[in-house]
Amino acid sequence: MPYYTNMTTISMTKTRTDKYVLSFCVAGLGMIAVASPLFLKLGSQMPDYMASERHTSEQQRFRKELDERHKTSEKINQTGLVLAAETLILNNYLDDPKKLPKLRKTDLNRYGKDKQAWVYDASDKCIGIIRNKKFISKHHKPSVCDKLPNHNDYDNTN
Repeated sequence: MPYYTNMTTISMTKTRTDKYVLSFCVAGLGMIAVASPLFLKLGSQMPDYMASERHTSEQQRFRKELDERHKTSEKINQTGLVLAAETLILNNYLDDPKKLPKLRKTDLNRYGKDKQAWVYDASDKCIGIIRNKKFISKHHKPSVCDKLPNHNDYDNTN
């Protein structure tokens, strides 16, 4: 006869309220989850919040971009380099001493009397300069492309 038979058994039966506690808790959490948008109104405010955050980030990016442009223009003014916008690249022309490029009048008039523009062919080679609304080719005046500012042109020879 085993020795544990003399021990009294403990009743492990659940009472009536213990049976429903877990299900009531789950039901309560479900009701809170369903009713929370009514109290917090997050659903209706979320698109407005996202739009304002997007607008704020765009404004910050725009301000940063303007600040960088300002710094760049100050550096260019300090160094005195010709702006990249003061260049004309002819994409449909390759340097040929026998056939000079035909520049349109609008290209020449784009640069005023007090401005100059460097002219490059499709291979990124200097072919001349525009001064006083006139094109001066390096084939007519060889010293035109000798002093190229801020451009990656390593071979200025014919």
